[in-house]
Amino acid sequence: MGGLIVGGLLIGAALSADYFTRTRVTFEVNGARYRLRTHAHTVQAALDAAGVVLVPPDAVWPPPEATLDARQVITVRKAHVVTLISDGRLQYVRTLETHPAAILAEQGLTLGPHDVLMVDGEPYTANTLSAHSWDAAPKTLQVIPSVPITVQDGERTLTLYTTAPDVARALEDAGLKLYLADRVTPPMDTPTYAEMRITVERAVPVTVIADGRELQTRARGATVADALAMVGVVPLGLDYTVPPLDAPLEAGMTIRVVRVTEHLVTQEETIPFLALRSPNGASEIMGKRHVPAGVIGVRTRVWCVRYEDGKEVKREVWGEWFSYAPSRTTSCGE
Repeated sequence: MGGLIVGGLLIGAALSADYFTRTRVTFEVNGARYRLRTHAHTVQAALDAAGVVLVPPDAVWPPPEATLDARQVITVRKAHVVTLISDGRLQYVRTLETHPAAILAEQGLTLGPHDVLMVDGEPYTANTLSAHSWDAAPKTLQVIPSVPITVQDGERTLTLYTTAPDVARALEDAGLKLYLADRVTPPMDTPTYAEMRITVERAVPVTVIADGRELQTRARGATVADALAMVGVVPLGLDYTVPPLDAPLEAGMTIRVVRVTEHLVTQEETIPFLALRSPNGASEIMGKRHVPAGVIGVRTRVWCVRYEDGKEVKREVWGEWFSYAPSRTTSCGE
């Protein structure tokens, strides 16, 4: 028993001597501190003992070959992995930089004055990027280069740079307000490209009065007929418009569509036939033979009546005859 006790004391003494002969090292890795006792004599050996692996561009101070000094703190900066999308390529880069502009510079990339850099989904230009600071490196960077385009907006020509993916977004970014009746060429979903030319044909405000309604809308075209066709109001048959269909379309004009119909209206009137005696002794009344005096006849008149927007505006006799029986009806063309 006594031998066991002595042996234990010796082992404990040896362990204590080993512990107290080690150097106490303080590590700071990306701002986090922890301590370790080691027999290492160099910074690199201390890193190996702590299991800290350096991969370029990781940095350490003092340098790995420096002699270990317990009074110093070994500072390690581990590189961040950033997803970089540029020129249609996706790559993963390791960097010690935290500012997006510095990360781009490391990769030999520069941001043009009209380009956009998406930093973790947020857009920045070269100017706004320089006005911000980052405490930690971003996770994702995407460079969106700008392209020059020309917009012909009526009589106005705009030359601008855009990072928009399609025509619709490019016009929106340019601050152009569009109406449903405006026509844009090429179509709004067309992808943008360098030297692209976009034409905007503007619709003009007009007022259309038809069928008892007043419609304030916008239309485009060269004539009144073009405007009516666009808004779906079509003159039919005898209809006419004010101004005429071939009148030039002007902004702010009022177009009235007059609906025209014609109907035949028959009127019958009973009249007494007067007996006349012809030279040959036969009875002749209004050119009709064998009609006894005092017989009641019928005079039939057919009127062609013109209506504009439901109101009668004209009436003229289309036909007239005399008979004994009720008259027949006819049409304006007979």
